[in-house]
Order: sequence, then C-alpha cells, then structure tokens
Amino acid sequence: MFGIKVPKYTFISVNFFQMNYNRIINCLAGIFCICLFAHCNADQLVSTEANQRDLLASDRAFCQRSLAAGMKVAFVEYADSAVIKMDDSQLAIRGLDSLKSRWAAPRPDGPSPLFWEPQHAEVATSGDMGFTFGYWRYPVKTATGTDTLYYGNYVSIWKRQSDGAWKYVLDTGTNTPKPEGWE
Repeated sequence: MFGIKVPKYTFISVNFFQMNYNRIINCLAGIFCICLFAHCNADQLVSTEANQRDLLASDRAFCQRSLAAGMKVAFVEYADSAVIKMDDSQLAIRGLDSLKSRWAAPRPDGPSPLFWEPQHAEVATSGDMGFTFGYWRYPVKTATGTDTLYYGNYVSIWKRQSDGAWKYVLDTGTNTPKPEGWE
C-alpha cells in the first residue's frame, strides 16, 4: 500500500512472541504459587520430638496387636474410617467398610507372624497428621513346605483422632531384599 513490503512471517512472529510471553507469565505465576505454598507448609513438616515418639509408639503398638490378635483384627482396629490400604497385586481398599469386607473372607488368621519396626516418623506441627516409615518381615511356609522369609519396607500415613489416638489413613509397602542389620 505504501510501498513497504512486510514479510508474511512477521504476523506469525509477533503472535509467537506474544504466546511465549503469556506462557512465561503463567509459568512465573505458577512458580510463585508453588513457592508460596511451600513456604506456608514448610513449618508443618517440622515435627516435635514428643509427637514423633507418640506416633512411633502407636506404630509399635499396632505391630504388637497384630502379633497378638492377628492381622485382620489389628489392621481394622488401627484404621481410620477413610483408610486406603494398598497391597501387592491388588486394587487399593478404600474405606473401613471395604477393609472389613475384604478381610472378612476366609483366610488363616490368629497370631500373625508379620513383624514390622518403624525407623522414622514425622508429625506436622499441628500434631494432627504424620507418617512412619519402616521395615517388615513375614515368615511363611510355601505350598511345598519350604520355610520362606519375606522382607520389605512400608509407609503409613497417620491421623490423630479426636480422642488423641493415632489411626492410619494410608498404608502401603513393598517387598525388598533383607534390610541390613535385620534378623
């Protein structure tokens, strides 16, 4: 029109930079939100020693209950109503009623040889949530009569109840080689 030739890609180029500018602004806003969230919650990850000891004691009592009364009894007694229980090769169990139903099926029970020992615990400064991590071992006799000892590790997420007791809301574990120093 005025004798100036504008290359065709100029419009695309301006759009391209505008699009990238918007993405950069969105990314920076996202990073800001993540940093703000992390800063607000960083203090909650620091736990008090007393709450850690209390949670570790609850996890150990849970194990002792399982050894004495059986896994079915202990895993139901120590479960929160909104429990999620994940086991190898099975879909997750969601809710206390589902946990009771799954474990109501006939299976050998009674005193359980499953033993675990928490190695670490963290509790939010609010004192209402925490987690434990530890090792487990499970001796079984195979169908051929061979004694086999399985090992693994686990993570349990716990919620403090209104009466002050701890109940697990999520429990999961994996098979591992024998942990160093474990019998």
